[in-house]
Amino acid sequence: MKIPQSGFIEILAARCGITASEAERFVHAFKLLVYESLADGHTVELSGFGQFMVSYREARIGVNPRHPEQRITIPKLNTPKFKAGEAFKAAVAIKK
Repeated sequence: MKIPQSGFIEILAARCGITASEAERFVHAFKLLVYESLADGHTVELSGFGQFMVSYREARIGVNPRHPEQRITIPKLNTPKFKAGEAFKAAVAIKK
């Protein structure tokens, strides 16, 4: 089952005893903080939950899959990465 962001916000508001508007501002601020921190090269660690980090890939030469004889340059790339913490892994393992 997939919980959309609006459903997540409603659940968060109910559990915290705040309005949906306040919960929405919190979720937006949290996402923005993670985006900005990763863009600045920092790792965001939430103890027990996990780490948000950036995975860096250098530029490299690859092969065009449609034309295997053709070499292409694959540009350098930064991608977001999440590593689950031990408490998160344990919580998910209990549910199964």
